[in-house]
Amino acid sequence: MLDALRGALAPQDALLLVMAVILLRHEAETERGDEWGDLTPAREAWGALMSGGLWRDGGHGLAEALHRGLRAREAEFSSLLDLPNLGGVRGQQVAALIDWVAAAPDLTEIFEVCLDHGQTTSKGGDYYTPSDVARLLAGVMEPREGDAVYDPVCGSGGLLLRAREHLEASGGHADELALYGQDESRSALQTAAMNVCVHGAEARLKGPESTFVNDRFADLTFDVVVANPPFNQSGWDEGGYLRHSLPWPYGVPPAGNANFAWAQHVVRKMTPTGRGALLLPTGAATTAKTAEGQIRARLVDDDVLSCVVELPAGLIPHVRNPVSLWLFTKSKKPRDNWGRSDRSGQFLLIDARDTAASVTRGRRAMPEAAKKRIIKTFAAWRGVRGSQPYEDVPAWCTSVSRGEIAAKEYDVLPSHHVAAPPAESVPADAHERAADLTDELLGLFETSRRLEGELRDLLGQL
Repeated sequence: MLDALRGALAPQDALLLVMAVILLRHEAETERGDEWGDLTPAREAWGALMSGGLWRDGGHGLAEALHRGLRAREAEFSSLLDLPNLGGVRGQQVAALIDWVAAAPDLTEIFEVCLDHGQTTSKGGDYYTPSDVARLLAGVMEPREGDAVYDPVCGSGGLLLRAREHLEASGGHADELALYGQDESRSALQTAAMNVCVHGAEARLKGPESTFVNDRFADLTFDVVVANPPFNQSGWDEGGYLRHSLPWPYGVPPAGNANFAWAQHVVRKMTPTGRGALLLPTGAATTAKTAEGQIRARLVDDDVLSCVVELPAGLIPHVRNPVSLWLFTKSKKPRDNWGRSDRSGQFLLIDARDTAASVTRGRRAMPEAAKKRIIKTFAAWRGVRGSQPYEDVPAWCTSVSRGEIAAKEYDVLPSHHVAAPPAESVPADAHERAADLTDELLGLFETSRRLEGELRDLLGQL
């Protein structure tokens, strides 16, 4: 459907338009009429589009319907209906769009399809966390009823919604999660607002403004903090102002790279028993640059880093390099929302580089079995009730001490620590068997030569 709008709208504008139409149908189906049974604005606008009463006017009629039908949402999210100029959209395109959305059996599914399509076709703008990676983060964080979940760079809101999904799949009540998100991109916030609404959820979304420039939840800490920030972000520090005005308990991040600014923000926003998950480029786990290396060392020495998972390349659209998942907690002592093992001074490293499967050319995803294995390994290491006892597994995972990491100059890249699988030993009798087979084969060669000679003699007599 997005391709059908090509030429009339830029890809990002087409994506926003399609998602707004999806939201209009959602609102029309979920809004209640007043006590006299009158139609709601959303039902009236969607009915007019379905009947063809507005789409014949092309983009102008569609824009009118969207603004009228989603006025209530516009008041809730002031930037929600900041739609592009739809003057170039023809009536046939509007009709095809309405038919496509009307025929969809699951609005949340086609919303995800739109996000995925935007990821694979866009060459600029806002990029969001793929659902398979978002589900991995939700799985290792294990959100519980009553938790407050926060994403300081929320994009489409996918990490927040996957937390709800995980809780519901675990038998909990998804509405018992409090969701918070901030982003500096207006279009990202528009997408997040619509995504949350279509999923029947609620979230406090703030912006458009950088979390570093103005933390809109400055007085709050959270049970779960999740983030997939821009990698190696330069120019984040407002000309040096932020580097010297914000609290940096583990050291001032370098001006040209915000990776460890995000790491410190995640830790700072966690409650004393909270946990955090952060995606970073793999280089952050091993870089020898002075400022970054010192911050990484302090995160290890303060024992707030609990696990690093080295992930495959190609999981994040438009990021060619492999990524790593960093997990944080302020206390590794046994507790209900952590586990039954005391892992103080210990760190779990998982090498999952070889777990991706190709989806399309240049696009890879993490299979469900791989996600489950990572989640189960982390749970076993923590000693979560019902999990299997933890053991190091060659070529997969190892638990190391602070001293072992310090001895490697605070390099926490799993592949630099996880042992290779042991070489397969050849049974002693295998050598004897090989010798017997060799003798047998040589004997067969001799028999073959003898038979060949006899056959030649026989042919020569004919």
